[in-house]
Amino acid sequence: MGFLVKHHKNVIHNLTTKDSLSYADVKQRLMDIDTSECQDDTALFTSKPSGNKKKGKMPARNSESSSPKSKTCTWCKKHNHGKSEGQSWNECFRLQKLNKEKKEKKKDEEANVTTETKVRTESFYFDTACTSHMTPYAGRLLNYSKCSGFVKSSSQESMEIEGQGDVNMECVLRDGSVSSLCVCDVLHVPKLGHPLISWTKLRTKGYTEFGERDFICINKGTKVMFEAVFDGNLFKIPEISHSAHITYNFWHHALGHLAPSSMDKAIKLYSDADIPTKPKDFICSSCVKSKMTWNSRPSMSGDNRDKLDLVDSDLSGPFPVPSYGNSLYYITLIDDATRVVWVRFMKQKSETTKIIKDFVTEMEHQHHKSPKAFRTDNGGEYVTKHLKVFFESKGIIHEFTPPYSPESNGVAERLNRTIGDALRAMLESAVTYD
Repeated sequence: MGFLVKHHKNVIHNLTTKDSLSYADVKQRLMDIDTSECQDDTALFTSKPSGNKKKGKMPARNSESSSPKSKTCTWCKKHNHGKSEGQSWNECFRLQKLNKEKKEKKKDEEANVTTETKVRTESFYFDTACTSHMTPYAGRLLNYSKCSGFVKSSSQESMEIEGQGDVNMECVLRDGSVSSLCVCDVLHVPKLGHPLISWTKLRTKGYTEFGERDFICINKGTKVMFEAVFDGNLFKIPEISHSAHITYNFWHHALGHLAPSSMDKAIKLYSDADIPTKPKDFICSSCVKSKMTWNSRPSMSGDNRDKLDLVDSDLSGPFPVPSYGNSLYYITLIDDATRVVWVRFMKQKSETTKIIKDFVTEMEHQHHKSPKAFRTDNGGEYVTKHLKVFFESKGIIHEFTPPYSPESNGVAERLNRTIGDALRAMLESAVTYD
């Protein structure tokens, strides 16, 4: 036992903890040690009994159990078969190398995205090779419409077209002046690096090009439309900052297609809004289409027409509230030459014939002249048998305006509008001062 104390302290410790120690136990233990040392230099373990645990039968672990050969890397075991021993997963140099490569790759991707964002700019570049005007920014396009197709870059990359529209540019020239330019049919290509103005398109519309060292001048006739300056890579077209939001056309759209005369008033009243003045050749196609009206019929009145040669007449009503005399209608009689007006009130439309007869009689007795012609619409109050017979008996010509063309009876219609406006204004003032 004294020999064992020096070389096998753990074995001695286990044997001495037993209550009863026999010679057979010591012999068996020594034989186990000898067998284990012949196989390898691993730790010595006490045989685990197959039955119930008994005191003194716990396995003994050698201090060499934490050697590198007992460690296993689960990551290497899964991805590198046969190379998983000798280290744990958190010490695996292969896994650490892989994680480092992933981090570096992620940083490179973030750097590329940041660089691309900085390079993309809203400024247009003048390009002599591209076949169409194009931009990746839909926000600058006016009169936008959807369309489809593809364009190819110089690297043969296909980029999808999503729409097209017009772009208003406020180009800064070298002398400090600003030139307004509307570029039509600009394609919306979201994947495009920067907006491009096509020389091929401009040339077909009569533009001319003049180049001198680091700048290109584009003219139309004698007017300079824009100048492009070389910035080291491409010819850039200088524009007023945020020109898409300060153009006259932008304000015209933003203010609900306000009339140019009203826009001029707004410019004077709100000088701090930086609304630009109207371009000389400004035309809004939307206003032309949506605000179109009938052309006024040329006036048939002439300077050679005498009083009562023509009487214009029209009827208005019924009104929701009767007058003090319980009238719901009124009829106007206008001398086309002098524009003298007579207004007669009626309770019913059927009184029209009587009022016209009385008017003719009054003119004959007071002015010693009978009307030569009456101009009215085709209303039922004028198209009556009794009125027709009366005009024929007096030799008066009855002129009817074409159906659904109130402008043909413009004198009488305009007077009705004037009277209606005056009535509404008086009612409003009456309510205000009540």
